[in-house]
Amino acid sequence: MVIDSELAHRFIDAYMAFLATLLSEDEKKGKRTAQWLVIGRARFGADRATLAAYRDANPDADMDMLDAIASLRFGRWVYLKDTRAYSVLLPLDCDAALGVLGLTERLSEMAGGYSGVVFRTGVMALGGRWVCDGLVEERAMLGGNYRKQYAERYTALRAAGAFTLGPER
Repeated sequence: MVIDSELAHRFIDAYMAFLATLLSEDEKKGKRTAQWLVIGRARFGADRATLAAYRDANPDADMDMLDAIASLRFGRWVYLKDTRAYSVLLPLDCDAALGVLGLTERLSEMAGGYSGVVFRTGVMALGGRWVCDGLVEERAMLGGNYRKQYAERYTALRAAGAFTLGPER
């Protein structure tokens, strides 16, 4: 339940190149890659105009991947479960349910092998599907009653037609 490896690496290359421009070398020094990427993502979330400036300064950049970055939805998500074809994510406000793919690893692995986990991440439209950006932070386990409530909400969202596998699906 991950996207095509070639597409994933195209996205990762573009995402890292863009986010790297939002930090100084000193800010990256001594940090693991994932740590400075999370900082860069937070800066992008706080000022979405940084992407337009990056596009203007880098006309040879992969515009399809920059479009995916532009579609990122940041926030806290409930990882509910895996199916054979996708992972189920719900935003905390439960206004929709998404069938999401991972970039290079399954969401179940990012959730520590548990279902009913809340974490902060980004979800974007990539290759016609919803895809997690691979940067997961602030994981927290839900108790049994909360898991049950989110499962019930997912069932209701599916029945109401508020479940999608991608922006056009």
